[in-house]
Amino acid sequence: MIEKEAISKLVEEAIQDSDLFLVEVKVKPANVIEVYVDADSAVNIDQCVQISRFVEGKLDRDAEDFELSVFSWGLSGALKLDRQLQKYVGKDVEVKTKELCKVKGKLMGFDAERVDILLAPKKVSKKQPAEEPRMLPLDRKSTEIKPAIIF
Repeated sequence: MIEKEAISKLVEEAIQDSDLFLVEVKVKPANVIEVYVDADSAVNIDQCVQISRFVEGKLDRDAEDFELSVFSWGLSGALKLDRQLQKYVGKDVEVKTKELCKVKGKLMGFDAERVDILLAPKKVSKKQPAEEPRMLPLDRKSTEIKPAIIF
């Protein structure tokens, strides 16, 4: 079986000197490899293709057969890395914790232990006082933060 660490090193090599960064590598049974990347700006399909070709070129199909897919992290995935969270400071996010279920609002900041979020008002009213940022605990195992999709 192809090692996850080996794939991670190859991806890091492929994306060096760019604003791309590795979010996650999954190696499933039968060597089905999924690579997820993000960027400080945006990820396009050509970048995913370049990473895929680079990694494939470094692996020996005669030694081990594999299936490789490279994906942009996308809007539906939870933000896992501080670098991803930093990208969303000042933007709308959805935070799900054990204690609070789910809240939406603007990410104002974060650190290793908490996220500061300005909650979205439930109703727009002139009489409603301005919301203060709330500090929510940040437990990397149980807190899920996603970009909020607002239509």
